[in-house]
Amino acid sequence: MLLLPPTESAKNMAEGFESISLEVLPEYLGDYVFVYNGDADATNKAMESNIWKGIPAVKNGKVYLYGDNYHDEFVMEDPFSLELQLDTIVNLLLGTTK
Repeated sequence: MLLLPPTESAKNMAEGFESISLEVLPEYLGDYVFVYNGDADATNKAMESNIWKGIPAVKNGKVYLYGDNYHDEFVMEDPFSLELQLDTIVNLLLGTTK
Protein backbone atom coordinates (compact mmCIF):
# COMPACT_ATOMS: atom_id res chain seq x y z
CA MET A 1 0.00 0.00 0.00
CA LEU A 2 2.92 2.34 0.60
CA LEU A 3 4.70 1.31 -2.60
CA LEU A 4 7.87 0.41 -0.69
CA PRO A 5 9.22 -2.54 -2.69
CA PRO A 6 11.03 -5.34 -0.84
CA THR A 7 14.51 -6.49 -1.79
CA GLU A 8 14.75 -9.78 -3.70
CA SER A 9 15.95 -11.58 -0.56
CA ALA A 10 13.00 -10.28 1.46
CA LYS A 11 10.55 -11.05 -1.33
CA ASN A 12 11.78 -14.65 -1.55
CA MET A 13 11.48 -15.56 2.12
CA ALA A 14 9.73 -18.93 2.31
CA GLU A 15 7.36 -18.10 5.17
CA GLY A 16 7.36 -14.32 5.02
CA PHE A 17 9.91 -14.26 7.83
CA GLU A 18 13.26 -15.89 8.51
CA SER A 19 15.95 -16.01 11.15
CA ILE A 20 19.04 -14.57 9.51
CA SER A 21 22.51 -13.64 10.64
CA LEU A 22 23.63 -10.05 10.97
CA GLU A 23 26.08 -10.62 8.11
CA VAL A 24 23.28 -11.10 5.53
CA LEU A 25 20.94 -8.48 6.98
CA PRO A 26 21.84 -5.84 4.35
CA GLU A 27 20.51 -8.18 1.63
CA TYR A 28 17.06 -8.04 3.24
CA LEU A 29 16.79 -4.34 4.00
CA GLY A 30 15.41 -1.79 1.58
CA ASP A 31 15.37 1.98 1.50
CA TYR A 32 13.28 2.14 4.70
CA VAL A 33 13.76 -0.08 7.73
CA PHE A 34 11.16 -0.70 10.43
CA VAL A 35 12.62 -2.26 13.56
CA TYR A 36 10.47 -3.88 16.22
CA ASN A 37 12.34 -3.13 19.43
CA GLY A 38 11.01 -6.05 21.48
CA ASP A 39 14.45 -7.01 22.82
CA ALA A 40 16.28 -3.77 23.46
CA ASP A 41 19.61 -5.48 24.25
CA ALA A 42 19.63 -7.47 20.99
CA THR A 43 18.50 -4.43 19.00
CA ASN A 44 21.18 -2.20 20.51
CA LYS A 45 23.88 -4.82 19.94
CA ALA A 46 22.94 -5.11 16.25
CA MET A 47 22.74 -1.33 15.84
CA GLU A 48 26.23 -0.88 17.27
CA SER A 49 27.76 -3.15 14.62
CA ASN A 50 29.67 -1.91 11.59
CA ILE A 51 27.37 -3.99 9.38
CA TRP A 52 24.35 -2.04 10.62
CA LYS A 53 26.11 1.30 10.34
CA GLY A 54 27.00 0.53 6.71
CA ILE A 55 23.39 -0.08 5.60
CA PRO A 56 22.18 2.67 3.22
CA ALA A 57 18.85 3.17 5.02
CA VAL A 58 20.74 3.68 8.28
CA LYS A 59 23.11 6.18 6.67
CA ASN A 60 20.11 8.03 5.20
CA GLY A 61 18.18 8.20 8.48
CA LYS A 62 15.37 5.97 7.22
CA VAL A 63 15.17 3.65 10.24
CA TYR A 64 11.98 3.62 12.31
CA LEU A 65 11.86 1.95 15.71
CA TYR A 66 8.67 0.78 17.32
CA GLY A 67 7.90 -1.55 20.18
CA ASP A 68 6.97 0.11 23.44
CA ASN A 69 3.74 1.60 22.11
CA TYR A 70 2.90 -1.21 19.68
CA HIS A 71 2.30 -4.79 20.62
CA ASP A 72 1.13 -7.77 18.61
CA GLU A 73 -0.45 -5.94 15.67
CA PHE A 74 2.34 -7.13 13.35
CA VAL A 75 1.81 -10.79 14.22
CA MET A 76 -1.58 -11.15 12.58
CA GLU A 77 -2.64 -10.75 8.96
CA ASP A 78 -6.37 -10.16 9.40
CA PRO A 79 -7.95 -6.98 7.98
CA PHE A 80 -8.14 -5.25 11.37
CA SER A 81 -4.45 -5.93 12.13
CA LEU A 82 -3.41 -4.85 8.64
CA GLU A 83 -5.17 -1.50 9.17
CA LEU A 84 -3.38 -1.08 12.52
CA GLN A 85 -0.07 -1.93 10.84
CA LEU A 86 -0.67 0.61 8.10
CA ASP A 87 -1.57 3.27 10.67
CA THR A 88 1.57 2.47 12.67
CA ILE A 89 3.86 2.68 9.62
CA VAL A 90 2.29 5.93 8.37
CA ASN A 91 2.61 7.49 11.84
CA LEU A 92 6.26 6.39 12.07
CA LEU A 93 7.04 7.89 8.66
CA LEU A 94 5.26 11.14 9.50
CA GLY A 95 6.68 11.32 13.03
CA THR A 96 3.22 11.49 14.55
CA THR A 97 1.63 9.51 17.34
CA LYS A 98 -1.90 8.36 17.96
